[in-house]
Amino acid sequence: MTSDANTPRAYPHKAPHDSPGNSPTLPTDIFDAPAGPLIGRVDSETGVACFRGIPFAVPPVGERRWLPPQKYPRWHTPRDAATFGMPAAQNPSVLFDVVGPNGEKPEGEDCLYLNIYAPPNAAPGKTALPVMVWIHGGSFYLGAGSQEIYNGRHLAASGRAIIVTFNYRLGALGFLRLADISDIPATGNEGLLDQIAALEWVRENIAAFGGDPNKITLFGESAGAMCITSLLAAPRSRDLFQRAIVQSGNPSTVHSRERANDLARGFVEHLARIRGNDDPADASTQELLQAQLAVLSDPRMEQHWGQLPFKPVLDSQLLSAEPIAVLRNGHAADIPLMLGYNLDEWNLFSATAPDSFTLDDDQIRARLEWMLPGDALAPLLTHYHRKARSLVADPWPAWSRTWNLMLTDMVFTLPGMRFLQAHGGRNYHYHFAQPLASQPLLGACHAVELGYVFGTHGDDSVQNLYGGETDPHTLSEAMRAAWLHFAEHGDPGEDWPAFSEGHSRRFGDHPQARTFDPTEVAELWQHVPHEWLQRYL
Repeated sequence: MTSDANTPRAYPHKAPHDSPGNSPTLPTDIFDAPAGPLIGRVDSETGVACFRGIPFAVPPVGERRWLPPQKYPRWHTPRDAATFGMPAAQNPSVLFDVVGPNGEKPEGEDCLYLNIYAPPNAAPGKTALPVMVWIHGGSFYLGAGSQEIYNGRHLAASGRAIIVTFNYRLGALGFLRLADISDIPATGNEGLLDQIAALEWVRENIAAFGGDPNKITLFGESAGAMCITSLLAAPRSRDLFQRAIVQSGNPSTVHSRERANDLARGFVEHLARIRGNDDPADASTQELLQAQLAVLSDPRMEQHWGQLPFKPVLDSQLLSAEPIAVLRNGHAADIPLMLGYNLDEWNLFSATAPDSFTLDDDQIRARLEWMLPGDALAPLLTHYHRKARSLVADPWPAWSRTWNLMLTDMVFTLPGMRFLQAHGGRNYHYHFAQPLASQPLLGACHAVELGYVFGTHGDDSVQNLYGGETDPHTLSEAMRAAWLHFAEHGDPGEDWPAFSEGHSRRFGDHPQARTFDPTEVAELWQHVPHEWLQRYL
C-alpha cells in the first residue's frame, strides 16, 4: 500500500517463526505446571521458551455460551504447546488481519487460550522473574493475543520478565448484556471475566515457568488498556496484579446498565432481521457476527451507544462504579500506574473514514455539538485550528488536521490525565512521538508504539508496517527498558519523575517538533466536565 493511501496497513497476524525465513524452533523439556505438563518450543534466535495455545478455561461453547468462564480441568498427558489456539470470533477488518493457526477465519467460539514466553534464565528454583501480562486491543470486537506484533520473545529475551498474552471473548459474545431483556444470563462483562480467569491461571501456574505470582504487571493498549482500568475498579481482580500500564486507552469506556440494555435491544432487532427471530440463544456464530456488524453501522450508535458499543458494563456485580470514581476513593492507590498516549492517535481512525478528508468548520461543529455545547466547543475549535494551521508539513487538510488534534486530546490525552490525577498513588506519564515513516497520513497514530514496546518492529512479519524510521532500535530499547523496569520496580526508571510533578516522558522524534504540555491541555479543557466526554465512547 502506498504512503498516500487512505487506509492503514493491517497489523499482521502470523504464527511466529513457523513460516519460511523465520528462525527454527526446538521442543523444550516438559514443564509440569499445576494445570498439567506442557511441551513448548525454544526460539533458536533468542533462546526464549514459547508455550502457545494453553487452555485457561473450558471452551465457552454450546450451553456455556454467555456463561462465566469455568476453570479448565488438569490434564495428565504432556500437552504439545507448539501452536496458538483459535482467536475469538470476529469479522474481518482493515485494521487487523487475524486468522487461526492454520489460516482459518476466526468464526468459532472456542477461544480461551494463553501463551507464555519464558527467557532461558527462568526456571523453578531460580530467582523468580516478574510477569508481564498483555491484554490486546481491538475496540472490544477485534484482535487476538497471538498477533505477531505482540510476540513476546524480544521482551522475554532480556531475561528480566516472563511475558503472557491471551484471548478473551469479544463483541456480542463478550460484551453484550442480555440478562435484563431475555433469559440469557449474560452480564455484558463475560470478556472481563475471561481476563480474570486468565490472571487466576497465571497466579496459580506461573511459578512452574520461573515467574513470580506476586509481581504481575498488566499492560495493554486501546480496548486492552480500557479493560485494565475496569480491572483496577473490580474488587474481584484486586489481588491478581500489582502494577498496571495503560497505553492509549480511554479509562471511562463503560456502559451504564440502562445504556447496555438499549444496545441489547438494538442488537436483537438486527438479529431478528437476519435470522427471522430475535432469540440469540440458538443463533449461529455467523449470525451473531452479522448482527454485530449491523450494530456497528447503525445510525443510533454514536449518540446512543457510543463509538465503542461493545464494552464493559456497570452491572453492580463485577463493576459497581466507573473506574475513575473508584480511583478517587483510593481503591487502587497502592498499585503503581503508568499511562500514556500517542501524539497523533486520531489519525488512524480518520484514515479509515473517507469523509475525514473533506471536513470543514460546520461539519465538525455538527459532529460534536450534541455532546459539547457551543460555548464550550467554540474556544476549543479556535485553539486546535490555530494549532493545525501551524503544522504546515502535515499532509492532512487544515480542518481534518484540526479534527485529528482535537479528538486525540478529547478521547485519549485528557481522560488519561484525569485518571492519573484521580489515582492518588505512584503514577507516571509518557507520550509517543515517532511517526510511521512510510505512511505520513498516519503519523504517530494509535497503536504504532506497539512494535517498539514488544521489539517486533524489525521482525520480517511486521515490516509491512514499519520501515525507514530513524534509529528505531534505540527507541525500542528505551521503551522496553522502561516497561521492564516498571515491571521490576513499580517505576519506569529513577530519572523519570512522577506525573504529579507535571512530567511526561517523550519517546520518538516528531518531524513537526510537536510537543505535549499537560498544563496547557488541562487548562484548555478545564470547563468541560468528565460526564460530557464520557458520551463519545
